[in-house]
Amino acid sequence: MTDTALNPGGAPRSEAAMNAWRSREFLMRLGLYLFLSALTIVMLFPILWMASSSFKPQSELFARDMTLLPVKWTLDSYIAVWQGTSFPSYFLNSFKIAVASTALSVIVGMYAAYAIARIKFRGRYAFGMLLLIAQMFPQIMLVIPLFIVVQKAGLLNTHVALIVCYAAFALPFTVWMMRGFFETIPEELEDAAAVDGAGILKTFHKIILPLAGPGLAAVTIFAFIRSWNEFLFALVFLQSRTMFTMPIGLASFQEEYTFRWDLIMAGAGIITLPILFFFLLMQKFIVAGLLGGAVKG
Repeated sequence: MTDTALNPGGAPRSEAAMNAWRSREFLMRLGLYLFLSALTIVMLFPILWMASSSFKPQSELFARDMTLLPVKWTLDSYIAVWQGTSFPSYFLNSFKIAVASTALSVIVGMYAAYAIARIKFRGRYAFGMLLLIAQMFPQIMLVIPLFIVVQKAGLLNTHVALIVCYAAFALPFTVWMMRGFFETIPEELEDAAAVDGAGILKTFHKIILPLAGPGLAAVTIFAFIRSWNEFLFALVFLQSRTMFTMPIGLASFQEEYTFRWDLIMAGAGIITLPILFFFLLMQKFIVAGLLGGAVKG
């Protein structure tokens, strides 16, 4: 009976049973870490191959004996894509659209989320569920209806159409996440501000927003990445090369009979770098924001 008895935490009491239990725990943890390591390698390998290929001369990209790392490191592909193509224009277009759509979705979303979290009105929970339902619709179902709307509004082949669409698609996530984050902030802070004579907007701007910084960082990076990488609507709405975003410009390097893999790999590296840098810079706030927004709601 003593050998099989358990402590309140679930661990066996005897030394032999304790050692066996520790061995099982170690093997389980080792197996988990090996699985996660293998999964990480599988996920990162395409990115590593893209980065490595972008520094290879074109002759190495089609060599019979391919290597993971370049034999001869060169920046020729980056120089060619930046100086020999319209990629700088594509980069600027993507940046303007991503910044504008992100700002629009975050500004509108944070006010809507605060209203749902704090203001008592009929149907606010139903509205919150509608936000989740809106996330379930695949975007490809909306391409034709939105194309007709954009065409009749005279916004075809303009960046305004993409800014409005991207902001609209990012709004459900923004509102839902920020609502959960606002609900974790004690209402007593707002009550104290009201006693001091602060209105609802002043309380929101001076007290709530500074506390909601991690949540804002999380939804901002989400909206920015979504706009930065979007391909489908940009392909449908934009018609002239001067208006192209980077994903469309990258696809244009696929010629009728050839693939410019050197330009494609270098262009993909340029697209990835700002997102990687921004994510690493804001990682602490993003994790805190996602955890805070997931507590309630």
